[in-house]
Amino acid sequence: MPRLPELTMAAAAPAVREMMAAQERLFGFVLNPIKQMGHCPTIAEGQVALTQGIEKAGHIEGSLRSLIYMRVATLNGCPF
Repeated sequence: MPRLPELTMAAAAPAVREMMAAQERLFGFVLNPIKQMGHCPTIAEGQVALTQGIEKAGHIEGSLRSLIYMRVATLNGCPF
């Protein structure tokens, strides 16, 4: 059981709510990390910025990135 309750869209700050809505559009649901990091909007924004920076750097091919995401999810027992 998590120490922090999962953040809901209704309880989220406006900036975090936008991030949650974007994930819902992209994946069909909100990913667990944002439900936890969203309690502190600056941390959530920093994590999103870091992810976007890595993707925009272009050092990892899209197909390889997808395989990495899948492998890490499998290792953690998470559906992807």
